[in-house]
Amino acid sequence: MSEINSSPVFDHPDRHVGFRGAFNFRDLGGYRGHGGKSVKWRTLFRADALHRLDEVELDELAALGMRSVLDLRTATEVDHGRIEADHLGILHLHFPVLGQAWEPKDLDPDADAGDVLGSLYIEMLTVGAPALANSLRTIASIESLPAVFHCAAGKDRTGVLAAMVLSLVGVDEETIVGDYALTGIAMDSLVERLKQDSPEALTAMNDQPSAYLATPPEAMTMFLAHVNSTYGSMTGYVNHIGIESDVIDSLQANLLD
Repeated sequence: MSEINSSPVFDHPDRHVGFRGAFNFRDLGGYRGHGGKSVKWRTLFRADALHRLDEVELDELAALGMRSVLDLRTATEVDHGRIEADHLGILHLHFPVLGQAWEPKDLDPDADAGDVLGSLYIEMLTVGAPALANSLRTIASIESLPAVFHCAAGKDRTGVLAAMVLSLVGVDEETIVGDYALTGIAMDSLVERLKQDSPEALTAMNDQPSAYLATPPEAMTMFLAHVNSTYGSMTGYVNHIGIESDVIDSLQANLLD
């Protein structure tokens, strides 16, 4: 195992941000990137849906200096609830990675979690390209930071964008896979909340086969391997979807310290 993954970086006390209205709110800081620099703390976060944060927690979010919320969910999901924090100077941006959420009736209960999720993430590279590109451009802008990006569970769409950003700033693949797997810790609590919340029950999170709720490392490994084999690197992929080198340079300048 590499030195970075032998360290307590995943268990850093600042990694998980405790909100009652969000179970999977995490800081992406502390991971080692290009030139031995580390991703800055309290600059970029990943999360599950944020519309259940109450007024006290919205104030806590503002106290983090938050400027931007990148919502990766579908239009239908946003219609059922979105963060309302404009009055605190927190901008809500909607970049839907998928046209529609999964329907439970379309899911295979016997599916292998690694294969099915890895395939979904690869599909996002095509169907979600505009949203992913807009997200990268936003995160690369210093005026947008600190920022948090999220989907419903903070697992799949959020996991893909997190992998992209971390890869572009030079974080190694083992660490990227490890960060993705951290979501598994929050999934039991998150699924129970979704089952009890009638608006969210309209999404595919409710009653999904267990494979679709997992965070198997093999899924992210499959995704990253596909990017490397098809585009040469994550940089090759983002160039393919119209991201110029200056955006990548800004990501590294603004996120690494």
